[in-house]
Amino acid sequence: MPFPIFRSSDLLIFFLGIVFIFLVTAAESREINVAAVINPRYIQLGEKARLDLTISGDTFIKHIEAPKFNFLPDFLAVPLHSETTPRLKADKIAVSMAWAYELIPQAVGDFRLSDVQFAYQGSTYFANPGSVRVGRADTYQDPSTGSIHRVEAEVDTGEPYLNAPFTYTFRYLYTAVLPTRESPTPRLPEFRGFFVEKLQNVPTYTQQIRGRTFWVEEYTHKLYPMMKPGEIVLAPAELLLPLPRGHKTLKTEPLTLTVQPIPETGRPPHFNGAIGEYQISAEIERGWVEVGNALTLTVRISGRGNIQTVTVPELPKIAGVMVSEPPNSTEYTSATSRVYTYVLTPARTGALRIPAIKYAYFDPSRAVYVTTETLPIPVSVRPNPNDLAGVDDSDPPPWRLWLILFGILVLGLLVAGFLWYRVGFQRSTEASVNATTGTGTPDSEEQKRRKPQRTDAEPVTPASQAHQALTALHQRGTEDTATAFANTLAQVLYEYLENTFGLAQRNIDAAREMCVAAGVAASVCDELVELLTKCDYHRFAPVPLHAEERQTLIGRTETVISDITVGNHQPSAISS
Repeated sequence: MPFPIFRSSDLLIFFLGIVFIFLVTAAESREINVAAVINPRYIQLGEKARLDLTISGDTFIKHIEAPKFNFLPDFLAVPLHSETTPRLKADKIAVSMAWAYELIPQAVGDFRLSDVQFAYQGSTYFANPGSVRVGRADTYQDPSTGSIHRVEAEVDTGEPYLNAPFTYTFRYLYTAVLPTRESPTPRLPEFRGFFVEKLQNVPTYTQQIRGRTFWVEEYTHKLYPMMKPGEIVLAPAELLLPLPRGHKTLKTEPLTLTVQPIPETGRPPHFNGAIGEYQISAEIERGWVEVGNALTLTVRISGRGNIQTVTVPELPKIAGVMVSEPPNSTEYTSATSRVYTYVLTPARTGALRIPAIKYAYFDPSRAVYVTTETLPIPVSVRPNPNDLAGVDDSDPPPWRLWLILFGILVLGLLVAGFLWYRVGFQRSTEASVNATTGTGTPDSEEQKRRKPQRTDAEPVTPASQAHQALTALHQRGTEDTATAFANTLAQVLYEYLENTFGLAQRNIDAAREMCVAAGVAASVCDELVELLTKCDYHRFAPVPLHAEERQTLIGRTETVISDITVGNHQPSAISS
């Protein structure tokens, strides 16, 4: 009987021991704490988040293994550091461990991260870091207000020509203004290798995108690629957002461009690299000059395009004239024009003609080469009154001067004696004839000599100069293109108005106001405006112009100039 009782007691003690061990293990496990924390929980592609993992407890922790987790392919985890912190707990040394990782997002979206596993003394512990939202690098959504902020950049062409302009636009789109005192700050690329022309900012406007209203701010630049042809990448543009918890940077995508060389086909021999759309004009300070004196010729090139590519126009050779080339730096420059000054010194008297000056440029909008030219300019070269023909500049001896004067005096006496003898003989002959026949001549030689004689040359007036230019244009026929013909015809009208009324600006409105102020008839003003408008149309529109239409336009121009000249009564002479 004792034996069964003893066996029952042993069995009870055995079960009590198992329960004690289980309770001790459970109590010890309850003393272990694990945590997984991510900060921040909203990041953008290109930014990084921090993952902090800790294991701690109220008892001595030993044999701690590194936590295990795998967030791929959504995040790449890079270990930063680990830290062990000992502390005294119930007369025992307790240790807590911390690990820090850097999470680099690999995609855009909302991600629920998996559990992080901790292992300690054969037991497994889990901690879940929660969810993370990864936004695009160019977009930010404010978690407090729900407002969306986005940036974008674009170009109007991905294949610009070398030195030809294209437009770069940066936009900031937002649904609400940030609740901060600071304003967002755009940071555009440096545009290295480009000539940059900043355009006026467009006022803020609204745009509907997927049912939401966005405010849009634009920053526009005109860029001219100056480097060699090939592929070039524009760096991303940035926008610094001032948030209450710190600044955040939005970035656009980089833009890849392919710069094209200007074509070889159709390139004129006198092309010097000008890219854009230009006009050339020339003018002189006056219509006459004395031989040996200087005359200033001003050539202006204006238009749209990369003004940095405009070079000095080549002046044709002029027989008997010494030309001084303009310097590299022009007398006057602006964003749309260049002015070059030449000094002309004629070596002989007579009628001088400055030939047309040609200028070639490449028009990237039409991908063609265009040649424009000035009108020929007539100049009257007069003798210099300070010069004596055939006399040496050095002072002659006194006896030579007296000899020259004596020779001139003798020659003058001989000529006077001959004329006196001839007149006397003719009078005696006429008297004898009249006495015999009783008739007389209607006009005697003396009366003929007393009649007024015409001057050597009529003065060159603005009207005569314009008619001369129109005659030259008529003789060229259809040799010029419609653009060159219209450009020449417009220059004739503008130069006539400049020389007649002192027109300051070459545009239609200025011409109309000048004619109205000068008292020109309304019908003549209307005809003038219609002609200038017709010229502008053919200068900028690639429309053919037939020979009959050209002759009609030339005839109408001559009529307008004649009507203005007659109505003005006192045309200003270019030369006297």
